[in-house]
Amino acid sequence: MKPLQLDSNGYEGTYKLIGEEVSFDFVSTISWPETEWAHDWLHNADNFINWSVAAGLIDKKQAKKLGSQSNAELNRQMKEVYSIRKELYQVLTAFAFEEKPATIIVKKADTLFHKVTKYRHIDARTYKWIWDEPLILSAVLYPVIWNAVSIITDLDHSRVKHCGACNWLFYDKTKNKSRRWCDMEDCGSRDKALRYYHRQKK
Repeated sequence: MKPLQLDSNGYEGTYKLIGEEVSFDFVSTISWPETEWAHDWLHNADNFINWSVAAGLIDKKQAKKLGSQSNAELNRQMKEVYSIRKELYQVLTAFAFEEKPATIIVKKADTLFHKVTKYRHIDARTYKWIWDEPLILSAVLYPVIWNAVSIITDLDHSRVKHCGACNWLFYDKTKNKSRRWCDMEDCGSRDKALRYYHRQKK
């Protein structure tokens, strides 16, 4: 799996779309969350817009239009992006650690869901769901919020997991629910190397 070409701001790691669900990919845009090594891949609007294209939320034409806004306006809109990420992270992480999210956290996700439903419509020609074109950065996340709610209500929570090393979230689609890592090339290989090292030390 190839890493996304995002501005690393000096960080030596990489970011990959490993979540199997777009909301997992979104909340996993912080490497090593809640640690001293934490790195936010969405530290600027350009990275968020590029991530959104890679995640299939917008096309390059929409990306260009969103990115044409002033830096001050984009920075203001990013605050809402961070707020949404925090709320979705709280509810999805609980499932990944085999816990029940607090009622207040679920209610916050439900409030987000109600806000975005009016922007989703049935296409009269294709009879499929479509979203209004996003005019602000947070609107790009409406399908992500919808996806997160579908995880809460519809998916098998026993398959919602976190990487055993970096804590990124993913949906385990293996037949026997055996996936342990965000990516075997990164955390999986690192863990195997560490375990081999410790065995040799004994």
